Amino acid sequence: MAITEYGQYMPIAGKPGQLANYQEYAADSYPAKEVIPFGAAVQLSPDGTGVVPVKTGGTPIGIALAREIHDYTTNADDQKYLVGQPVPVVKRGNIFAVAGGDVTNGTVVQVDAATGKFVTSGGIAFGRAVFRANATADSLVQIEINLP
Repeated sequence: MAITEYGQYMPIAGKPGQLANYQEYAADSYPAKEVIPFGAAVQLSPDGTGVVPVKTGGTPIGIALAREIHDYTTNADDQKYLVGQPVPVVKRGNIFAVAGGDVTNGTVVQVDAATGKFVTSGGIAFGRAVFRANATADSLVQIEINLP
């Protein structure tokens, strides 16, 4: 049976770092060495014992998976991992992230180290990742990753 309504089986895309579908995904866990927003591209820390947001000259190893917890009553600033918290890093699967400009379905993903957003050019190469939808700047876009 075809799925005719996206929200019938899975929550509608609401935030960066949310899984985009129920297909298989793979994630490794690392401690945060800096504050890491949900849906941010991450790289290993200089000592290799944790992760930090991607920096200029860095090599992305995945995208930080979002937790489903949010304090809506106080609108808390809790959409991030704090230093020392475990960060699930998606290395294979489909995940939502924030586009840094107009992106086109099927194009290779790059990361703008200055903004942390995902772009098609002018950023750091994100090996084996492609956009799976068209999107405009500052909107959510689905990214498919297939890293080892």
